[in-house]
Amino acid sequence: MISSPLAKLLTAKALTGTVAALVAGGVAVAASTGALSSHTSTGHANRPATSRPGASVSSSGVNPGGPAKLCHALAAKVASLPSAQVSASLTTETGLEEALASPVLNQVLTGSAYVSLTGTAKVTSAVPDYCALLLGLPRLPQPGDLTQLPVSVLAQLLPELPVPALAQILTTLPAATLADLFGELPGPCVSQILSTLPAGALSQVLTTLPASGLASVLTGLPAGTLSQVLTTLPAADLGQVLTTLPSGALSQVLTTLPGTDLGQVLTTLPAGSLSPILTALPGADLGQVLTTLPPASLSQVLPRLPGASLGQVLTALPTSALSQVLTTLQGGDLSQVLTTLPSGPLSQVLTRLPAGDLSRVLTALPAGPLTRVLGALPASALGQVLTVLPSGTVSHLLGELQSSAVSQLLGELSGPALSKVLSELPSSLLGQLPSSLLSHLPVG
Repeated sequence: MISSPLAKLLTAKALTGTVAALVAGGVAVAASTGALSSHTSTGHANRPATSRPGASVSSSGVNPGGPAKLCHALAAKVASLPSAQVSASLTTETGLEEALASPVLNQVLTGSAYVSLTGTAKVTSAVPDYCALLLGLPRLPQPGDLTQLPVSVLAQLLPELPVPALAQILTTLPAATLADLFGELPGPCVSQILSTLPAGALSQVLTTLPASGLASVLTGLPAGTLSQVLTTLPAADLGQVLTTLPSGALSQVLTTLPGTDLGQVLTTLPAGSLSPILTALPGADLGQVLTTLPPASLSQVLPRLPGASLGQVLTALPTSALSQVLTTLQGGDLSQVLTTLPSGPLSQVLTRLPAGDLSRVLTALPAGPLTRVLGALPASALGQVLTVLPSGTVSHLLGELQSSAVSQLLGELSGPALSKVLSELPSSLLGQLPSSLLSHLPVG
């Protein structure tokens, strides 16, 4: 037993020293191993945004402990050195940014007190950006070096930034760094970031990405996020984004969208962007896109195309998709589409339709557009159209036209085609035709 006063005193001092050493050791271990875990509990997602130049950082919500506290200490140490030339107060974003961007910082980092920061950032040159993210600053000291940080660090810190800070950081990154960043981040993280950005920042980010990077980002998004992103973009930026995509990626993006969102995207596009987008799609994907559109959207999309592009689009469609598209269009929209087509594509379109669908399309046209459509067909295509239709449909169509128009159309037909058509017409129509045509009626 320890009985003397002197022995008790010595024992107490020894115990005190041991406890202090253990506490110090525990703090050091926590500092070196808990950089990310301590940040997780900081509550960045709920803190108010403070991104004004010179704004106070006292309301930023950053945890006063852990790596953020160490970053504050690092900035304070740098600012205390005259050579750092930090003019603003460290209670403001500007002061912290000046300190973290100072070349003197690398000298300060050699101290053992900051080993946990360099350990998490992996390289000394990445520590300034790491600290800027931890502190929720809207400007990075070294934007081009952001991707030196480990992906795990970036994936944790970027989505937790206040939205204004995140937007400002991403829109000021060099294009190559931005592409590398999105290429490294896991898909869920990219989805969370893009769905958080306001329209202006989202547009700037997506239009800055090169084609390959943009394709990788958009094709990696879930359907819901992809819809949200594309329907958020203003028309001009949406057009730029979609026309930048390679054909394969464009097909994947548009065929991923549900009908309503696809309709919103295509009807929002400027007319100059709509044509190159649709004509870039392979036939099967183009068919899927157009048959997925709600009828109201389809009626807005096709009539906006110029004749050459419209012809390219319709002739590229598989027959089943072509039939579905044309039989979905109503009245004036169908008339506008067919009368806009040049003669060649119009012939190709109508002669590919099965008889039932061809009948539905032509009988839906008013007399004026019907006359223009039939009159635009070359003789061979006109003969094929009239001879493939049921006799009752031919009689109905010709009965809608003026007799002079009927005579002119029938006069274009070859002998066999004319004879077949005449043989199926009722006497009420035959009585309106000139004898020169009636002479081709089959005998008996």
